[in-house]
Amino acid sequence: MNFKEVTEAVETAKSTIIRGDEAARQLASLLRGRLRVAQIGEYILADLKRELRNFNMQTGEWKDD
Repeated sequence: MNFKEVTEAVETAKSTIIRGDEAARQLASLLRGRLRVAQIGEYILADLKRELRNFNMQTGEWKDD
């Protein structure tokens, strides 16, 4: 693998991450109010709750770990 291929791979990875983040934003909007009726698994819900513990609703900011 040469430098050009590495650079292209990095750019492709960045683009993929950006597209994934956009998909996550869209899915989060769709899921709001539907977690209970969609029967999301308890492990997923526990992970989401654990992650959201670091979000301050009053300031709209994430707490530093």
